[in-house]
Amino acid sequence: MSRIYPLIFLFSFAITGCGEKQITNAPPAAKNVLVTKVRALDVPVQLHEFGRLSSPESVNVQPQVNGRIMEVHFVEGQEVKKGDLLFVIDPRPFQADLEQSQGQLKSDQAQLALNQRNLQRDEQMQHVVSEQAKDIDRTQVDNLQGAVAKDQASVDLAKLNLEYCYIRSPSDGRTGRRLVDPGNYVATGGATLVNIQLQDPVYVDFTISENDLAQLRENMEQGGHTLNVDLATPSRPDIVKTGKLTFLDNSVSTQSGTALLRATIPNKDRYLWPGQYVNVTLTIQILKDASVVPGQTVQMGGKGTYLFAVKPDNTVEQRPVTQGVRYQDLVVVSEGVKPGETVVVEGQLALANGMQVNPKEYQSATPAPSPSRGALTERDSQKDSTSGGKQESSAVKSMPAL
Repeated sequence: MSRIYPLIFLFSFAITGCGEKQITNAPPAAKNVLVTKVRALDVPVQLHEFGRLSSPESVNVQPQVNGRIMEVHFVEGQEVKKGDLLFVIDPRPFQADLEQSQGQLKSDQAQLALNQRNLQRDEQMQHVVSEQAKDIDRTQVDNLQGAVAKDQASVDLAKLNLEYCYIRSPSDGRTGRRLVDPGNYVATGGATLVNIQLQDPVYVDFTISENDLAQLRENMEQGGHTLNVDLATPSRPDIVKTGKLTFLDNSVSTQSGTALLRATIPNKDRYLWPGQYVNVTLTIQILKDASVVPGQTVQMGGKGTYLFAVKPDNTVEQRPVTQGVRYQDLVVVSEGVKPGETVVVEGQLALANGMQVNPKEYQSATPAPSPSRGALTERDSQKDSTSGGKQESSAVKSMPAL
């Protein structure tokens, strides 16, 4: 038995040594990762702000003559056209003034005609009528000519006042609440009768930081002042209206350090309402053929941003990259990778240079492209290696919530 125990010990040690050698030489298992291709897209550079809608034409209708309101010819909230009849002020006093002025005009015209004939006869009888009599006749003619001109002005004023009795819409738009009921007496410069606001198009006023002003002005000059502006209401972010930037204020606010901008938005369906707060997206530039990857692809390390590129043999390489602007769930990589290369989107934890990976295709969360919009456009050279041709520019963009 004393000989058997040493043999058993040596045999066990040999088996243990062989097992350790076998585990040490086994290659590490490939790590599962999600990968995608670097795509070349036209990426919009955008600013997201809050804005308020306003009407291009807001008119307070007020009386221009004194009188009692007799009739109302519209319904509150009605769409009206320029020239539509809204109110009628009692026209009878103004009709009487007109007739009186017309009568005085006819009287003075008749007297003027008589004096002109008398003057003509006196001038024909040169040796009978004195020069003093002729001067008197000429003076009377001149006075009556002035009286006729004054009477004509009175007639024109009476006609104008009579016309003011019939209050008409000064512009196209939608009427608000009627502020004065029939039977009330109104005076010139008094209470507003009704407000009318044009609703197609509408303005949206918003501000941007002075830090973005230089880039905005540069792109306005290059683009001919036709930068696109998209907006959506906080309650319906899926419905987006698009217009053009039409105004940049001539100064920066000294209190807030912001500049006021205004865009004009078509509103044929009257979806937008003056006074509303909206989320505004201003596209100030389009980056052509930009290399983009999903946002989580780029990682932050001690030496800056980096990502893992997958080689043809399914090994990874860590590369330093320069990160640019973000759009939706994508980020622009201006340096470090080229379109068509494969990069790791998810599973970077514990990866290192040269490690073997088991790549699977990453399913992007970016919504499907829309045929009506295409600010995010995939270049033709990359369409075969990517999953989509266009991305919807405005309806799916990330906007701030109120």
